[in-house]
Amino acid sequence: MFKKYDANVLAVIIIVSLIVFLWSSKLNRSKVIKDLGDYDYSVGTIEVYFSRAPIGYNVRYSSITYSYMVNNVKYVNNYDAMHYKLPSSPNVNDKFVVAYNKNDPQKSLLLGDYPIKTDKDFDSFIKEGIKISF
Repeated sequence: MFKKYDANVLAVIIIVSLIVFLWSSKLNRSKVIKDLGDYDYSVGTIEVYFSRAPIGYNVRYSSITYSYMVNNVKYVNNYDAMHYKLPSSPNVNDKFVVAYNKNDPQKSLLLGDYPIKTDKDFDSFIKEGIKISF
């Protein structure tokens, strides 16, 4: 059984872990806001999606690679689940809204909560004037 001392140590470890997690989430949000700056939207296509289950020590996170067009130039970007939320189980060639920096289009973020199933989905997204929240 746990002694009172063990329970206190466990409580401190949990609290410190929670603080570190929340702090790192805030830093990631700040980085995204800074990187995107003045942003616009495009349609992104999933190129590669690796889904990895956290079943062992030092296992890499799931990652995604996507492409999108800005002014007839194709950009490719990727990131992993350690820093950003990935769409749940996307398939290659699935389409999603991408937010990109107008001044540096290589800086972008795939918005996994906004899938594009038809051409009208993207038009509806733009007409509604949805602003992404970080």
